[in-house]
Amino acid sequence: MEPIRNLQSIEDEIVATYLKMIIGDVSWPRRFLRSQDVYCKNPMTFFANQAPMILHDGRYLIVNRSLDSGKTDGCESGCWRVIGRDKLIKSEKTGKILGFKKVYKFCEKEEPRSVFKFWEKEKRRVRDKRVWVMEEYRLASTWTQGYVICKIRLLNPNPLEFMLCNHVRGYYV
Repeated sequence: MEPIRNLQSIEDEIVATYLKMIIGDVSWPRRFLRSQDVYCKNPMTFFANQAPMILHDGRYLIVNRSLDSGKTDGCESGCWRVIGRDKLIKSEKTGKILGFKKVYKFCEKEEPRSVFKFWEKEKRRVRDKRVWVMEEYRLASTWTQGYVICKIRLLNPNPLEFMLCNHVRGYYV
């Protein structure tokens, strides 16, 4: 009987497989969305008609990354902000650095303050319940950094803390 693996190790394998596909110039599966500019779009545009499980499990996107990616003020409704530093993705067998992972949080733009403090607190409470998170995976070699894999998903605030704890430990593939 095969031992049960945790979700994190399964995700590590998925990312490793697709990062290797970038190196090998292999064609991509259909379930990937292609986008030129995930960094300047509201994440809801990618998930407009998706089931709730897809929102929380996330979707992987192959992104053509340029030097300006992630350095903009975002879109009308908000922007992506980096949380923490780049984390290494290392080979378990050789210890060689394969790539990096970066975590972004989508910050919604603040609306003008209302006159009624109670209403303002209520709007903030509802808005803070959901958090969009993007995990960006890129290879270490400079010639392949034009392509990255991004996983965008919708989290509640507590899972965000859990995800960041896992982010701190680094990755071994």
